[in-house]
Amino acid sequence: MKVIFGENTVEIKDNTSLVNLLEQQSLNKQQGIAVAVNNAVVPRANWNSQKLNEGDQITVIKATAGG
Repeated sequence: MKVIFGENTVEIKDNTSLVNLLEQQSLNKQQGIAVAVNNAVVPRANWNSQKLNEGDQITVIKATAGG
């Protein structure tokens, strides 16, 4: 099935969790990020249980320092 990760379409297997997708993208252990699925932020504690569906849009938001 296909999901939208940022601006790219990504092919994933059925029953893939959010953490599995983040592992594929080498982001699962990165600190200072938030992840939204279909514009709803998913708490880090729920990344493993959040299953993805065909056409889901996943957005990664990175914290930046500044003033």
